[in-house]
Formats: sequence, structure tokens, C-alpha cells
Amino acid sequence: MRIIAALVVACSFLTTLPMPYVERTPARLRYVPLATPMVGVLVGVLGAFLFSALSLWEVSHILRAVIMAFFYLAVTGGLHMDGLMDACDAIFSRTNRKERLGILSDTHVGAFAVMGCAAILMLKAGIFSELFASFQFRSVMLMDFRVILLSLIPVYSRFGLSLLFFLPFARKDGLARTLGAARVHRDRLVILAVYVFLGTAVLPLGLKWLFVPLTGGVTFVFYSRYCVKNFDGLTGDLMGAYVELSEVLMLLTLIIVNR
Repeated sequence: MRIIAALVVACSFLTTLPMPYVERTPARLRYVPLATPMVGVLVGVLGAFLFSALSLWEVSHILRAVIMAFFYLAVTGGLHMDGLMDACDAIFSRTNRKERLGILSDTHVGAFAVMGCAAILMLKAGIFSELFASFQFRSVMLMDFRVILLSLIPVYSRFGLSLLFFLPFARKDGLARTLGAARVHRDRLVILAVYVFLGTAVLPLGLKWLFVPLTGGVTFVFYSRYCVKNFDGLTGDLMGAYVELSEVLMLLTLIIVNR
């Protein structure tokens, strides 16, 4: 099926998970935005398993938290972090649009990129440390609703990533245009509908947990408007930055509502 082939294409681009080679035909690329949230399912499930396994390890919360932070960096091959770093250099350069786009494609690492990377990694490690301290697992509890939410955060962020494919592209080349070249705009209604369904699916766990997917949605609205206004569209780097930013904000929300 084309959707399965699109999933393989999306996974090969967005993760380091081993995937067979699939020819990237327009018919298959057309489904990449629809398949992208499924990539989040794979990342989220693997992260949930690792979190539950690490909870049984009798070491400090900090060490386990650092391992979790590096897991997400490793499973994505640093692709989204690379986008965040380039976006930090471009955004904080305070230059015009043309120069900002040039910075995004520059292979050199600037001071803002280093600071952005360090800030996100430290935030993630701190958040996971808090989660490990508050859960106090004594057995593998994958069905704990907080772990379920933890596994859904990469899914929510990839739904936002899917919707970004339907915004204007800032450049005529690059990863974003490659994966979104065959997009069909009516598909965004399907993506949005499924996101709303998965977001409201947490209601049986308690109204307060709805703030986690809501944070992802609000982040998407403000971030997409910012990119269109300041870059005239999206690039692969800006899309990667969204994944990192939305995930850390949703993780922070999870910590706050877990109190």
C-alpha cells in the first residue's frame, strides 16, 4: 500500500530506525504528511518502553533522565535538533529575511545554536528527572496513564509537523519541499480531525491532561504564523525546530499538570 511505503519513506528521513529502500515516487510522497504521525507512534512507544525499563534501574534520577534525553536525540539522528540549532542562529541574528534564510542553510554552528541545543537538552533532562522522581515505579507499568501521555507527546508533535507541510515553502529546494512536494491540501482536514480525536481521547483520564495536546496545538498556531511572517514559509530546519520546541513545551505541561 502507498501509505505503508510513505511511512517507510518518512521513517527513513525522520528517524535512524532501519528501513528498507523505497522509491520516492510522487504517488508515495503524496501520503508522507499522513504517515508522519505514525513515525511519532514508533518514537513514542520506544520512548515509553525505555522510560518504564529505566524506572527499574536503581540509579539516580539524573542519570536516567540524561539517557532519556539522549534517546530522543539518537532515534531522530539529531535531525530535529539540527533544525532547532539552525533556527536559533537565524531567528536571533535579527537580520532581514534573505539573510535569515541564508543562515538556515549555512553549515557552520553559531553561538545561538549551541545555546539553543544546550537549553533544550538540559530542559528535557530536568523534566525527565522530575518524572522519574514523581512516578516511583517498582515494576514495568506501561499502562500508567502518565506514561501513555508521555508516549503520545511525539505523536502530537508529528501531527503538527504534518500540518506544517501544507504551509508555503520558503525555499525552492530542501527536505521540506522534497517530502511535501506531492501534498494534497484536503489531507490536512484528515490530519486535523485525527489530532483533535487523539487530543480529546485523554479526557477520561481527567480534564487537566487535555492541556498537554492543547499546548501542542497552541504552539503550532503561534509558531506557524511566526514562520510565515518572518520567513515567508517553512523550511526543513524550521519544521525540525517545531518538533523540538513543541515536545519540550508539552513535557513541561505534563510536569505542571502532574502536580
